[in-house]
Amino acid sequence: MNRFFLFAVIALAAACGKQPGIQTTNRGELKLELPDAGAVFETSYAFGDVKANESAKLNFTVVNTGLDALDIRVVKVMTADTGAFFVQGGTGSVAPQVRRTFSVTFAPARMGAHTGELVFETNANSESAKLTLTGNAVP
Repeated sequence: MNRFFLFAVIALAAACGKQPGIQTTNRGELKLELPDAGAVFETSYAFGDVKANESAKLNFTVVNTGLDALDIRVVKVMTADTGAFFVQGGTGSVAPQVRRTFSVTFAPARMGAHTGELVFETNANSESAKLTLTGNAVP
């Protein structure tokens, strides 16, 4: 199997308005670190060719590079290919400069191309952080 690794950085900065006497929070910043052979900044990961009914696993790290705690509320894979991709690692708070390990597995049951999006919903921004996943099931 020809696998290659990309480095993905998804930075989310809070867009909170400051009010006198109120300390702003939600300044956690989510950074995804994928195994990497160089400094290539992408928002996708390609598993390449994987035999049908076998699997390939991507281990990556979430880092909070912000100033406050990062609250990871939801981690999920959105796809029409039910069961082709699944994520391991859960929700919770990540303190500033702390890392948490996650993994995504591509385990295709049907032949052909598969796509999905790994989605992180956090307190860092109203928008979700997304990593596009692709893979191809071969005989």
